[in-house]
Amino acid sequence: MKPQRVLIFCLSGLGDAILASPAIAALAAQPDRFKLTLLTMFGSVTEYLRDQQFTDDVRLEKLLGMSKFTIFQSARALRRERFDISIVPYAMNRLGYNVFSRVVNARQRIGFRYQRQPVINLPGLNQIVLDEDPALHAVEENLRWATLLTGQKNLPDDLCYRNQADATAYLRQHGLDAAAPLIGIHAACNSLKNQHRRCWPAFQFGEFIRQFSRERPGARFLLFEGPTDTEINTTLLAATAEARGAVNVAKMLPMRLVAALIRRCHLFVSNDSGLMHTAAACKVPTVAIYGPTNPVWDRPWKTEAIIVTRRLPCSPCFYYSSRPLDCVAKLDYACVRDLPVADVKRAALQLLGKQP
Repeated sequence: MKPQRVLIFCLSGLGDAILASPAIAALAAQPDRFKLTLLTMFGSVTEYLRDQQFTDDVRLEKLLGMSKFTIFQSARALRRERFDISIVPYAMNRLGYNVFSRVVNARQRIGFRYQRQPVINLPGLNQIVLDEDPALHAVEENLRWATLLTGQKNLPDDLCYRNQADATAYLRQHGLDAAAPLIGIHAACNSLKNQHRRCWPAFQFGEFIRQFSRERPGARFLLFEGPTDTEINTTLLAATAEARGAVNVAKMLPMRLVAALIRRCHLFVSNDSGLMHTAAACKVPTVAIYGPTNPVWDRPWKTEAIIVTRRLPCSPCFYYSSRPLDCVAKLDYACVRDLPVADVKRAALQLLGKQP
């Protein structure tokens, strides 16, 4: 019997792809039953999934900014491939994803019904609809459809990053190979749907670096920079001028080298972002800064981590939906804007203190 052709829509960001990876791996482990096609919309997601070698069929479709007609044509082209199964993973709560899946018209379509917009996003266009469980992490949510398809319970749920580059030459070239400690920082995140407002301000990251450098003069900091992070890192470099030489920027590197560099860090300090989940996949101790988003659903998974949050009565206020992030309490995101540097530094020192 031929394996079933499975189309998995990995159309959201890097973090969501990483959190779906244990479920994808569960299907990839049974090539006699499932032949996978992974459809992506962003370059970093494409690189990550190709590096994991789940399948040799990872396709990049730059649907963002396409006309509706062009997107429809893309879905019609996939329809002609006659997939047996299509999956809209967690947390892709948008009408467009469900409609796209319906147009592709796989014989069996799987998706989620969410707490927010449970009707308007038409989850019923899928034949198997899993109700979002607010007590579960995104990894656990995705393993539900993997369990359904494989018939196996207690599937492996570890994150990993396979096929990394060698970071030694880069670290040596930038004088970071003897850093004690080397601290990775991601001060940004995806800006779509107003998500950049969940970030700790750049000047706060700068103050953290200044204070930490004074206490640990041997520390070196590696700022990671993607396509939309230049302005934030420029601000951050200006704010840390007194620590010049201790701060370097990893600009626009391939994902496999980014992962290799993160793996060499003694600590990673980050907003809730795709690179935070990359650090978790690389088993790097992580200080995760949270404001409006919910760490119950997407905290660093199965790595040593400390969640730093103000725990205001109004937060977390973000739910998976098609609506952009909004400060519903009208406090201008005070949950993350006013988070004290001392709290982040304390968490960083605590995690570093546990290391040999």
